[in-house]
Amino acid sequence: QQRPDLHAPILTIDLIKPELVTPGYIFLAPYRNLDPAPYIYDNYGNLVWSGAGSGGPKTAHAPRVCTYKGTDHLCFFQGEQQKGFARGHGVIMDQTYRVVKTVESTGAGASSDMHEFKLTPFSNGTTALMTVYQPRRYDLTANPRFNIRNGLGWIVEGVFQEVDIETGALIFEWRSLDHVDPSAAWTLPGTTDTSGDGLTQQTPWDYFHLNSIDKNADGDYLLSARHVSAVYKVSGEDGHIIWQLGGNCPSFEQTNFAFSYQHHARWISENATHTLLSLFDNASNNYNWTGPESSGIILSINHIDLTATKIQSYAPPSPNLISSSQGSFQILPDNGGALIVWGEHAHFTEHTSTGEIVLSGKLADRLSDVMIYRSHKFPWVGRPLTSPALYAFSRDGEEEKARTTFWASWNGATEVVRWELWTADERGGPWGNYGSADREGRFETEFFIERFERWGFVVARDGGGRELGRSAVVKTFVPSAGLRQYCDERDCAAARGLEEGEEVVPYEAEDSTREGERTTDRGYDTAHYYDVAGFEVEEVEGRRRRRREEKWVVALGVVIGIGVVWGALAVWRVGGWRRVLARKGGAVDWSVWWRWNRYARLKQEDWWEGKGVL
Repeated sequence: QQRPDLHAPILTIDLIKPELVTPGYIFLAPYRNLDPAPYIYDNYGNLVWSGAGSGGPKTAHAPRVCTYKGTDHLCFFQGEQQKGFARGHGVIMDQTYRVVKTVESTGAGASSDMHEFKLTPFSNGTTALMTVYQPRRYDLTANPRFNIRNGLGWIVEGVFQEVDIETGALIFEWRSLDHVDPSAAWTLPGTTDTSGDGLTQQTPWDYFHLNSIDKNADGDYLLSARHVSAVYKVSGEDGHIIWQLGGNCPSFEQTNFAFSYQHHARWISENATHTLLSLFDNASNNYNWTGPESSGIILSINHIDLTATKIQSYAPPSPNLISSSQGSFQILPDNGGALIVWGEHAHFTEHTSTGEIVLSGKLADRLSDVMIYRSHKFPWVGRPLTSPALYAFSRDGEEEKARTTFWASWNGATEVVRWELWTADERGGPWGNYGSADREGRFETEFFIERFERWGFVVARDGGGRELGRSAVVKTFVPSAGLRQYCDERDCAAARGLEEGEEVVPYEAEDSTREGERTTDRGYDTAHYYDVAGFEVEEVEGRRRRRREEKWVVALGVVIGIGVVWGALAVWRVGGWRRVLARKGGAVDWSVWWRWNRYARLKQEDWWEGKGVL
């Protein structure tokens, strides 16, 4: 009611086992919807924060809580969405939802991509990892599998960088073409909707498709590359591949599983003999399959016998659900559970450590084409710098038995426990405390009063009663007599157009776009708005002309006044010279007058003293 500018998606939540759901907030960023942006919801599907327009006007991806300068911040990618990748930068917001830093890729290449923007955990949040999709000229005629002949081809090189957040300095860079030959690709030119055909600069072949990066305490990196269906451990010293999981020529035998076109590979733990990691197994790119359904999986790599084993699997919410693009798998730190996003389906689930689904959330149907690349769950405290919003409505106004409804909200505020309502008959008070209402986790809290209140404001308080903020004073909206028939005690029906066959009520309307009201550079000449106030445009233009004439008269008067003053001063000074010479008994030398203009800036007495007169 009080924030009609917000168009947050409606989140449908099914709390299957609420007692097992992990506390915290759900961070997601849908796109291809109205107002694509980072959003925060609670476990019941209530909106907590809409970030539409807060970090910029473009699409956002993968919002999450990050540690920057020792405190919790929000991190997400924001940029221009392309087919299968994006161009943009990383955004860091503080707890007031203000952008404190943007992070760009460095060097002479493309800007950073949507697939990864992550502050490194072992640098205390001083560096960031980001992907770059860099098109390059490439000889694709050498391999007959690529089906390209008679000319130079184009390829997308998968690049990642680690950069210093404060200085922008490059810490580390890795390029796929230096280490992985295009012959390793599982996705050939022109074979999928995002592969590219490799024939032009605008359609380069994306042979690698780097979609996640992680870094461990030793300084090495974990990469996931979708179009080669492989996960790599890369040396943080020289970039060489230490081992490869999946894809062509893997380093390990996969004992009980297969995966393909995966996303979001993350380290869980490591030691000298074993590596534990998680990933989202898409199992398909909608053209090829390695399994009947997508899933989240936890894998154990044995570096002694060179085997990899699946030790836990998290099934989709419906059997045989395939997510052929996108998706994420986050291990929740408190209880070992997991939050899984089912990519293109705009659907997410929370699981226990054994794989049981305890929460299911849905943002949109698949046919809507609304998607979520990644989602996360974290605890979060939001303290916005904005003020609470308030709207008040009364259908009957000052009539007997009139009622008033107030709606209060505060976009992004997580500490508000209750709202306190103050009302008055006049804008300046005196104010009376009507009472309070618990927020109960809802984005919008409603007060329903059994009388008419003309003015009001609300105070937001936390659990200890501390005031967090207060709204502006608002006047209650009372509909006109003609509108009132379409209203109930809470609101009025939305306006509508005429239905077929409905009679049109004739009325005469003045054309507000008369000749001369439009200008070539600024749309309407705002002079015509004076018609609404009871003034004719011609009268307004006449007033403007008179004001211009008055300004010229004033300016001319100022110039004449200055001339008179200077003339009087000159006469006075000449008269002063005559009196001085008369006292000395001398005659007046009029040649002195001609020298006066030269020495006018000197004190008169000093000049005559220099001549020996005084």
